[in-house]
Amino acid sequence: MDNWKTEHAKNVEELFAGIDAGDFNHAGEISDRYTWLHLYSLLRLADELDDGQELYRQIYDVAISHGRSCVRRKVQNREKVRIVFLAISAAEWPAEDVYRLLEAHDRVECDIVVVPLMDRDVESRRDSYIQTRDYFVKNGYAVREIYDAESDTCLEWSDIGGVPDILIHLTTWFSASAQPCWPLSFPLRCIQLYIPYGIYVADSADGSFAVNCVYNCGFVNMMWKVYVDSEKNREGYQIYGLLKGKNTAFSGYAKMDPFYEKRKYSEEEIRSLWKIPEGQDAAKMKRVIIAPHHAIAGYGGILYSTFPRNAFFLLYLAKKYRDKVSFIYKPHPNLRLRAVEAGVFESYEAYDAYVREWDSLPNARVVNESSYMEIFETSDGMIMDSCSFIAEYLYVNKPLLFLKRNGQAFNRLGTELMKAYDTVWGEDYCAMESFLQDTIIGGRDERKTLRESVWKKHLDYASLNNCMASEYIYRDICGLLQ
Repeated sequence: MDNWKTEHAKNVEELFAGIDAGDFNHAGEISDRYTWLHLYSLLRLADELDDGQELYRQIYDVAISHGRSCVRRKVQNREKVRIVFLAISAAEWPAEDVYRLLEAHDRVECDIVVVPLMDRDVESRRDSYIQTRDYFVKNGYAVREIYDAESDTCLEWSDIGGVPDILIHLTTWFSASAQPCWPLSFPLRCIQLYIPYGIYVADSADGSFAVNCVYNCGFVNMMWKVYVDSEKNREGYQIYGLLKGKNTAFSGYAKMDPFYEKRKYSEEEIRSLWKIPEGQDAAKMKRVIIAPHHAIAGYGGILYSTFPRNAFFLLYLAKKYRDKVSFIYKPHPNLRLRAVEAGVFESYEAYDAYVREWDSLPNARVVNESSYMEIFETSDGMIMDSCSFIAEYLYVNKPLLFLKRNGQAFNRLGTELMKAYDTVWGEDYCAMESFLQDTIIGGRDERKTLRESVWKKHLDYASLNNCMASEYIYRDICGLLQ
């Protein structure tokens, strides 16, 4: 038997022994020695057991009931309920207003734990961790540090206040993070929920990515609640998920709440966000985001990045239009790693030199781990081959040029949203420059009405729910505190 099967079989045997011993007969009194790893192991072996999936659903219900009972007991004893957000990046932080609402709740102690990403090289891991930690500290969040960047080691939860009562995840890719932050590591009394950091539009060419990595992955089947960005994606959980979507709620995408109130920016604010050449009128400079994805050779079954075909041409455009356009180079946080793995650059130093060339231009700035909401609002357009931005950029209704390659695929939501955008092949340099000249500089935005129509149909959650996504999620969590 494979090693992973041996370990999962051992965990399932422990779980079955506990069931036979009556350890799960009283939902509020389950020992902490039973963790979500036990249920994950049952999930992984469910197809090899008689009625394994139904058994999983039954034990899942008992585990959720146990967690809710433990929270209720703390509320009845007038103890604070500890809620922790696991943040991986300021750029991927979707829960600003949810945090602020919970922070003000008199029954809650609310913290941020910044998670180190172990699938990156040590230098990138440290840099992204420090940038993210500093962002949250600077912006007044209560931050507890589980990672020592200097020694590249992690603490235990007992060192930072103990296991939370409610844990809020922001990504499904838990295996990329430090193991103490994996959902499997927590006792069943820890209620876990998921607020996605992006809108799901991606799929693999064979359709397996959306099913296995989104709608029916082990992670979502362990969550008390998954807050879904759109009705189309909720349907995906209902059709393909082991739990048939019963732990999902169509809240809308909390990260987009601020875009429902249009904000005006002063020239000073524009200049603080965008690099405007000395002597140039900021109001006359167009502003364009360049956002390359990291999936060059394939990652998790998806292929999006056209970066090897156009990395230096896009830099050339920034140089050529230095007097007319200000650029922000906004790569996916994993692009540095993937570009070197795929041989686009021979070393991290070579990629870093490329990035410095962007940043050295009088009309270009590099943005990595910081929030990009203000950048979206103040931009005039985007050129990219990313995933979630396909949906997110519709909230500001600006022109977007999507760069195509063979192997790209989308789920049902993504397929609908792509109808709103111009698309060209990633090596079609003439078409890219035409978009810059005609649509951005020339102002001939022929898809504006179509983009608004697509957004209203698929992504306008506030109209559908009569509230912001953050308020929806907050009220739902408050239901646990009754």
